[in-house]
Amino acid sequence: MNILHISRTMGQGGAEKIVYQLCENNAHKQCVISTGGIYVNKLEKIGVKHFYMPDIENKRITLMIECFFKIFKVVKKQKIDIIHTHHRMAAFYARLICIICPKIKHVYTAHNIFSNRKALTRFSLKNATIVAVGKGVKNNLVNDYEILDERVNIIYNSIKKPKINHQKRNRVLEDLLKNEKYLVGNIGRLTEQKGFDIFVKAISNVSKINPNIVGVIVGDGEDRKKIENTVISLHLEKNICFLGYQANIFEIIEQLNFIVLSSRWEGFPLTPIESFALGKTIIASDITGNK
Repeated sequence: MNILHISRTMGQGGAEKIVYQLCENNAHKQCVISTGGIYVNKLEKIGVKHFYMPDIENKRITLMIECFFKIFKVVKKQKIDIIHTHHRMAAFYARLICIICPKIKHVYTAHNIFSNRKALTRFSLKNATIVAVGKGVKNNLVNDYEILDERVNIIYNSIKKPKINHQKRNRVLEDLLKNEKYLVGNIGRLTEQKGFDIFVKAISNVSKINPNIVGVIVGDGEDRKKIENTVISLHLEKNICFLGYQANIFEIIEQLNFIVLSSRWEGFPLTPIESFALGKTIIASDITGNK
């Protein structure tokens, strides 16, 4: 069976990690199409082909036409039996292709919670097999998008059992721990969704009580400059540590005293699972996906 995964990117992020984990199953021939990212080299190492396309979030008509034909070309050349989409616009393109090629099956995995594009979402998912990564995501599809309850299957996100390589422990964190700093980590893409501005303001408050607390930001993203400016404006240069993207995430988590998940919305995040797997405490925002 030939399976095509369509993801907006294969960069840092929970959905991208799930796509990669699915591709590690070599029972079927699989390939991925996206704008690219850190997982492309990893896919190639396990023998999974990756094809590049423009950003499917871009609604410019010429780019939409280009995206459609890029995907259609891969579908035909790779003799795809199942299109597995991991983004709503990806599901839109898959629906169009399935109209042209009705023998192809469409599976859509909902990784997040949304409230917009209701007509587009219902059109895109009309004949798809739908997977939600958690109860909150299913409730969002059923209650907000009026998709029948029986059409939405829950398959919870999961991770491999972590193996810690102590040779890969982060030296910056090791030095902070030697200086008796208390490390509070926050892991994810630096976007509005993940609430790193909330995290920085919280560190500002608690550092007044305990100046040895250091907020460790693990990840990168479009809001990095904005977060850095907030750190400067709050005079937190000594209390916030930016590590950027880190591949050895379990070694990082193992070094932290505890973890914060300050997201404004979530589907079923991997950070709590990864933290619990190492016996770490996590403080999470009171939202559906986290609960």
